[in-house]
Amino acid sequence: MELEERQALGKIVFAMQQYKSEAEWDVTRWERNYSQLSEEHKALLPQQPAKFAAARNCIHNNFLFIKSLLEVYQDSEDSPSHLSSANTAAAEHAKRHRQTAPGDMEKVRYVFKNLMRDWSQEGAPERTQSYGRICQEAQKQLAGRDADNPPRVLVPGAGLGRLCLELTNLGFEVQGNEFSYYMLLTSSFILNNTQRAQQWTVFPWMHSNCNQKSVADQLRGVSVPDVHPGDLVQRLGLLSMCAGDFVEVYSEPHQAGSFDCVATCFFLDTAHNILQYMQIIKHILKDGGCWINLGPLLFHWADAHTYLPEEELSVELSLEEVEAAAKQLGFKTIKREMVPAAYMTNLRSMLKSSYTCVFWTMVKEGR
Repeated sequence: MELEERQALGKIVFAMQQYKSEAEWDVTRWERNYSQLSEEHKALLPQQPAKFAAARNCIHNNFLFIKSLLEVYQDSEDSPSHLSSANTAAAEHAKRHRQTAPGDMEKVRYVFKNLMRDWSQEGAPERTQSYGRICQEAQKQLAGRDADNPPRVLVPGAGLGRLCLELTNLGFEVQGNEFSYYMLLTSSFILNNTQRAQQWTVFPWMHSNCNQKSVADQLRGVSVPDVHPGDLVQRLGLLSMCAGDFVEVYSEPHQAGSFDCVATCFFLDTAHNILQYMQIIKHILKDGGCWINLGPLLFHWADAHTYLPEEELSVELSLEEVEAAAKQLGFKTIKREMVPAAYMTNLRSMLKSSYTCVFWTMVKEGR
């Protein structure tokens, strides 16, 4: 592992290790604010001390999940090679840095929301809006292929792997690609170390007091995974995961024409340059291969200049411009609609956001 990658891994594992103390600091802040109330106002909120204790129990359970996850990567030969040095890399990071960056801790909290989305029963409606549509379309476009030589499907931005497994469950040979170590560590743990369905309970909504209808809603847990991942794999050899930057990995010449289908879900807008993503998708598709896409255009790097020391490339286009560019690159649209889709939404919150996503199927036209 290169030094830069090892440092990035160490930084992320260190943030995960610090989750309990950082999250408990928030509860201490709640307690401090409560203590400053008058006795009259405290009397109006007799349940608050019990809430603080319950919140700490949620944090404890969340950390038990993280602790179990990190124990898998104790420089074990059974761990994926790109993750096996996770804990030693974190120890090296701790010697150089005493504190976790706020943004890193927020991403640790997002892990629990991602677990809800991909691997809980509560996330099923959200998955149906996105993964369900993509799987149905893939089944339609790739129907009738030889079961002994199944179509190859790539899922860039695979996250915690649920879409990959749902496609594998349809009999396709699927490769997931992911860059984030938060996702890689957690997905590898779920996919390779789950012993039974509903093995863990995590509390994704406990970190914020805002827009909560009740304390019970805020502190409710979700059981993960809702199914054993192995139950979604029809046979060995159909699923693989590739860690690394999408552009670096799949722009290589040997990747040309490798896939029958590329399925992108909430992925395109993660690009520094969306046109480059589109060129690579064309590169890796076989002639006549299909590109199924569902997602918004919330360009992730659009405001990076407000929090990073140096400006990052960010090409931000309208949907009309993206589709026109796709046509010029040699893609033919055979299906297109606008569909509602939520992303890591708290169904019991007073604030719910939903995207109006473009859902298209394009075909790479032959030369």
